[in-house]
Amino acid sequence: MVRLSSSLRINHHGHRRIHTSIHHQSAKGGKNHRRNRTTAAGNITAQITSNEELAAIAHQFSPGIDYAFGYGSGVFHQKSRDNTNPGMIDIILAVDNPRAWHERNLQRHSGHYSLMARLGGAYFVTWLQVNFGARLYFHPFVNMNINLDYSKNAANPQPNEYENQTKISKSVTIRRQVKYGVVSSDDLIQDLVNWDYLYLAGRMHKPTVSIELTPMSGCSDEGQAVSMKTKHRAHEIDDAQRTNLLSAVSASLLLHSAFNNHQYPSSLHSIPTSKLYNTIAGLSYTGDFRMQTGAEDPNKIDKLVETPGMMERWGEKYSDTIESLQSLGLLSVMNDIQSNRLETSLTDMAIRKRLVQNLPRRLRNHSDLIVGSQDSPESILRGGLVLRQELAKIVSPAAKSQSMKGFFTAGVVRSWKYALAKFSKGRLRKFKAEKRG
Repeated sequence: MVRLSSSLRINHHGHRRIHTSIHHQSAKGGKNHRRNRTTAAGNITAQITSNEELAAIAHQFSPGIDYAFGYGSGVFHQKSRDNTNPGMIDIILAVDNPRAWHERNLQRHSGHYSLMARLGGAYFVTWLQVNFGARLYFHPFVNMNINLDYSKNAANPQPNEYENQTKISKSVTIRRQVKYGVVSSDDLIQDLVNWDYLYLAGRMHKPTVSIELTPMSGCSDEGQAVSMKTKHRAHEIDDAQRTNLLSAVSASLLLHSAFNNHQYPSSLHSIPTSKLYNTIAGLSYTGDFRMQTGAEDPNKIDKLVETPGMMERWGEKYSDTIESLQSLGLLSVMNDIQSNRLETSLTDMAIRKRLVQNLPRRLRNHSDLIVGSQDSPESILRGGLVLRQELAKIVSPAAKSQSMKGFFTAGVVRSWKYALAKFSKGRLRKFKAEKRG
């Protein structure tokens, strides 16, 4: 069987580039069809689940989704992972009205819910979602059939005359395992702007793939109005995400000296962009019990940055934010042969105060301690440590309560299965690292 796969990349100007290639797929659902997507220039993008596959998953759910994105090792290749064995695809669905959405989803996909959730109905499900944890409702280990209809020209970056005239019309069905989380659009925006839980905000610090939500054709006037409202909400989430990314870069710069082996900050810091991205990736794991107990891969943060193709993803995601900070004179971007670096003075009180102003309000409440004193290098070092402690106070309770909530939302069997899978993966990585050492 033949199938087409397309990768879509968005540069920091918002322009889209699509490269489509032909792959052979087995009739059993194609466990071996996934590979790193490549652009026309041949650069690895690290995306292993196509935009079409993600969109096909999202479109199986009830209407009322304002925003959706994919993330994790089922969407992006991770270093040292066997990608012939497809991982679980993680997606987040931001919905306008959680109770109405769950009511429809219970009718359409009741098997995705635990017995307790089915008995309690949409009211109970929504109550669990918004009153515990990070205001998310997760459904792990959901098996879904994804129907992909490829009826288009087989595009090639440099097609020959025969390829220009060739049309491929194939419809394939693949079976994938999905974990999807449901959140209110309002709660998502609040976490992005205020870091109430630093849960979804932390997810969105890292590379993600936005899922295009195509409205149904032939919509009524009411349907068109709903579509316009959805677009408006999506723009609101995009605006909140820009605030989230600015906060992430600012916090990571302020943390740099605290993470740098507790050395006193020098007058000028030269920071590799890879180091900055590594710090950003770790923000939402600060104080997370899963990292401390071995329930997460200890090398996860490094993999998120160092896997081939991921640096380009990070660069695309943060280029506008870094350019904005550079225009304000808060940092300089230095390009050399081996890597890009940022230069900034973390002992300059004006720069530190401006960076703190970019943080969410709950962290700005500690601005004096975080900024420190020009005359006291120790206070500047302590400022980074204070920021780290405050981040842990946000992350730790949210991570614990969200994990505990899984026993009610996903059910005991699925929750134990998910927890054991995460724990075994984390402990196994730690054991291998200790054995090599």
